[in-house]
Amino acid sequence: MKYGWIAFVAMMAALLSAAPAAAQYRGDNKDESPPEEPAAEAAEAEAPMSERDKLKALEAESETPTVTGARPVSASTPAKVGKAGMGTEASERERMLSSMGDVGQSVRRKGEDAVPLKFQFHGYYRTRYNWIGNAPMPKGSVPGTPVTDFPSKNASYGYMRLRLDPEVTYGPNPDLPIARLRFTIDGLDNVVLGDNARVFSTPLFAVDQSKTAVDGFDLSESLKLERAWIEFLVPIGQIRVGRMESHFGMGALTHAGNGLAEWGDFMRGETFDRILFATRPITLARGISKGDTRQTPLIYAFLYDRLSQDTVVDPTISRPPAASNPNFQPFYTTFPERSEFPLAYLTNLDRRVNEIVNVLAWHDEDFGRGATDELFLGAYVVYRWQRSTVSRIIIPDVAWRLKSTFKKKRHLAITAEGEYHTYLGHSGALAFTGGCPPEPCNRGNAGIHNVLARIGVIDEGDWAAQLEGGFASGDTNILSLGETPPKLKTRGFNENIKVGLLMYQVALKALTYQALNPLGAGELGSLGRVYNTKYFMPSARFTILPGLEVHAQFLIGWASKLDQLVYGIGNTNGDCGFSSDCFYGWEADLALRAKMGAKDIIWIDLETGMMQPGKAFTNAGFNDAWLWTVQLRAAMIF
Repeated sequence: MKYGWIAFVAMMAALLSAAPAAAQYRGDNKDESPPEEPAAEAAEAEAPMSERDKLKALEAESETPTVTGARPVSASTPAKVGKAGMGTEASERERMLSSMGDVGQSVRRKGEDAVPLKFQFHGYYRTRYNWIGNAPMPKGSVPGTPVTDFPSKNASYGYMRLRLDPEVTYGPNPDLPIARLRFTIDGLDNVVLGDNARVFSTPLFAVDQSKTAVDGFDLSESLKLERAWIEFLVPIGQIRVGRMESHFGMGALTHAGNGLAEWGDFMRGETFDRILFATRPITLARGISKGDTRQTPLIYAFLYDRLSQDTVVDPTISRPPAASNPNFQPFYTTFPERSEFPLAYLTNLDRRVNEIVNVLAWHDEDFGRGATDELFLGAYVVYRWQRSTVSRIIIPDVAWRLKSTFKKKRHLAITAEGEYHTYLGHSGALAFTGGCPPEPCNRGNAGIHNVLARIGVIDEGDWAAQLEGGFASGDTNILSLGETPPKLKTRGFNENIKVGLLMYQVALKALTYQALNPLGAGELGSLGRVYNTKYFMPSARFTILPGLEVHAQFLIGWASKLDQLVYGIGNTNGDCGFSSDCFYGWEADLALRAKMGAKDIIWIDLETGMMQPGKAFTNAGFNDAWLWTVQLRAAMIF
């Protein structure tokens, strides 16, 4: 019996070392993880280091740092390494268990450090200067211009961000910590260069800068703690608690916004107050039944998120009636002011917006012949609710990713990845009970479908080419005027999915803002997202010489459906297909990217683009002049 307990304790310790170290799945190619992120995002379970990861660590001096959000076509190429057998992994676990025993002994030794803590510090600083030609301005803002047309002006501005990602790890091995405390701190977050908030009556003598962000609002502080959470291993998995990043698949639904984007910049990232548990079910079952703790690809994670405690703005499913209706309410839900009585507002349990997420994924990093080959298949299912507005919404999201090296040409690999998600459910008591609770609410259903896919070929270190396509469902009646019950049918990709430089981030953003913001429904617009569209975008990159690459892409897009409120009086089409009236236009982008210094610590990117608007824009009031841009980014990644 005594030896049975010893065996049980040893097995639990082995399971501890094999437990997942995170529960978020990165949507980018694995080669492109930012150096500031040793752990994955909020839906990927990070397991102990694989044999490939250990070999990579040994080659750290020659490996190139990469970025989150960049597509496989732009992947920096790490040094090639071969795959190792399982014996090394087993011996590594033995060494770790032995070192844990040594730590226990050190606790009993006076004068020695009994707590194996290690502080790591990562992050980046980026600054970008944009020059945009013929940028659309509000209708009627330029005297002499027809009020039905969008006038245009040139825009010239710069902005910056300092991001710090420190972490404290506990355990003898900082790469496999028993516990970790992580932070994300942003300084001068997207603050505009040269702005002083117009506080000087004599601008020629202004000397102090403001903290005005690109959207025109002043930040309350120049340094902000964005995220903070702890993660720690338990015998059957890992637990995370705190305010943390969230990312799954390619990021079309939820995107952490970490690292540097390939085209443009990540302006924000998904952050949730979350409790997370992740485990590897097959590893756990094997460990209990057979004592075999080898890592297996199947991962399960359960997440609970608190999205809102009280007043809530929920653009995903709430819809306004006609503006002419005397009972018109904005699309958002507004509750009375919070009571100042101690703990009073914290008792409003019905007003909370909560969600639970179940994640099931198969992530095989030993798939294929190459050192960086992998196979990932995953499902991320969200159930979100709020009692006071009788809101229930389900968001299933599935994603896949494959990289496989050719058998006879080991320098060539094929890549494929995709993601599909849909919003289903309802909001509001009117449609179901005949009346609202005492608090105001809106009614509406949701039926949204979004798809994103990429396929490409990579010649490691030399060139790459890929084809990307996407679909985001549209609506011919975005405000659901006259519909019973109203139904929301369009909601774009996450804004961190960067497609082109102008079509979605400039032109469509301005078009939907002009139509919807005056009605209090601006959140139903594009917001710079890939939105109400189908598009195709071939792209390529070529290494001119080590550290210098040229990137190019060509984008063509159509609206999925036309709503005359947005696209102009009389421009309604519920089945656009590839009609010329629904054509957004075409865009061509070209970039020159340079990386310098030890481990490519300095990045310099020169990006250019031009767009010819199609009838979907010109019929809505755009002139047919080309939009163009020249952008320069300098960054330091550490």
